[in-house]
Amino acid sequence: MSHRQLRTCDADAEQLKTLGYAAKFDRSMTLWENFALGFTYLSPVVGVYSVFDVGMAAGGPPMIWSYFLAAFGQFIVCLTFCEVVSQFPISGGLYPWARRLVGKRWAWMAGWIYGWALFTSIAAVAAGAAPFLAPLLGFGATSGITTTVAIAIVLLSTLINLAGTKFLARVAMFGFVCEIVGAIAVGGYLLIFQRHQPFGVVFDSFNVAQDGNYVPAFLAAAVVGLFTCYGFEACGDVAEETPNPGLGIPKAMRTTIYVGMSASVFVCLALILAAA
Repeated sequence: MSHRQLRTCDADAEQLKTLGYAAKFDRSMTLWENFALGFTYLSPVVGVYSVFDVGMAAGGPPMIWSYFLAAFGQFIVCLTFCEVVSQFPISGGLYPWARRLVGKRWAWMAGWIYGWALFTSIAAVAAGAAPFLAPLLGFGATSGITTTVAIAIVLLSTLINLAGTKFLARVAMFGFVCEIVGAIAVGGYLLIFQRHQPFGVVFDSFNVAQDGNYVPAFLAAAVVGLFTCYGFEACGDVAEETPNPGLGIPKAMRTTIYVGMSASVFVCLALILAAA
């Protein structure tokens, strides 16, 4: 470790000391790896593929604008988290933040709700991935097999987390590279070789309005934006494992929104324009 890194770790330890904590982590996760963790949690391209047909059926091509609305609203939340984590750069995320801001009772409620949200997300992602993964492994997509594959995904994810920070960071970085390269490759191919619609189609609802009012249809389709733009707070959950977290983690959170939502819009636009 260089002298500069040692000074940074010493400064981080002093900041934790003022918050009543002793340094317990070796801060082996880089800023880019911290960003990659948030990005893989956000998993924007997977979010687009998962609910694209729902958005198109409910609101038509203009549903793409819901990504911008979701990004704007969530960016405000992100800025709030950035301010909080810069003041309280400790691991655990919402619970320790709420404990210091509003007290133990509300922190308990925030931690409880967030815990169940994580359990639900883990189960939903595993159950959603299983029908796609099972055929790739040569199995039929029956309920029993998909359930088994989903459980295997949860177990594998658990083992990756238990393997340590460095290994988790490398897996997160690998996932980020694969997803962003896939987004550029698939989106670029569709836009260059498979485009069947003009760019103006994103303003054409194809008469999906209800009783002449398009707002309910658009709000129903807005689930695509809401489903994609969340998870950036994961960067702050491992604050004590990142050097200079008070400065670095806010950057990682904001970058997650910038890159993640840009990739989402790019892939969604490519899919819309490729629709015959």
